[in-house]
Amino acid sequence: MRWLRAPAILPPGMRVYAIGDVHGCADRLRALHAAIAEDLRAHPPREALLVHLGDYVDRGPDSAGAIAAAMGFSACPVVNLMGNHEATLLAALDGDAPSATDWLYYGGREALRSWGLPDWTPRGEWAAGIPAAHQGFLRGLALSHRVGPYLFVHAGVRPGVPLEAQRADDLLRIRGAFLDSEADHGAVIVHGHTPVRERVAEIRANRVNLDTGAVYGGVLTCGVFEEDRIGLLTA
Repeated sequence: MRWLRAPAILPPGMRVYAIGDVHGCADRLRALHAAIAEDLRAHPPREALLVHLGDYVDRGPDSAGAIAAAMGFSACPVVNLMGNHEATLLAALDGDAPSATDWLYYGGREALRSWGLPDWTPRGEWAAGIPAAHQGFLRGLALSHRVGPYLFVHAGVRPGVPLEAQRADDLLRIRGAFLDSEADHGAVIVHGHTPVRERVAEIRANRVNLDTGAVYGGVLTCGVFEEDRIGLLTA
């Protein structure tokens, strides 16, 4: 594992694994899960947590498998965060026609195929074709999770807004205002959503970006946060 200096410090004995945007790359997610389980066996911490940063679905070949893998990991406690792609799919399932159009355009067709549904399946039939367990998983996703000095979210936060007052849409979709900011947000923000051009995790003083473009020819990255360092696992 490659270790880098972290912008914050976790208490001794605490380890947090965080995985960036999966986008249907289920095989890579399962490979990272196996690496995490092996790391836990080889170097057991006092306390461990895995955080999935959202965008399990769309664009890649196996959204259904990615959700199943996220649901099935049991080597340590898990927090599953919502991404903008899950939020758009849920809005579509709840009857919002513009969201359905957006979802199909941004990779939903591949997700439908992974559930065995043809591209042209009418929106009103999607819910019947997506397993109830997968829909329950999607509806149970969290918007953020705080561990010590780190806040884990999908996209980022609005600079200048207290963490407890952040809007859901910013947590799920913000880019420029957050990515360009050098402000202290009140926590180091660990996020995905915007693929790093160099396909290597980006570590800054106020944020850590773990979206390394797995579905775009990059890799799927897991950041391993421990004391004053960050390890990087990739698949």
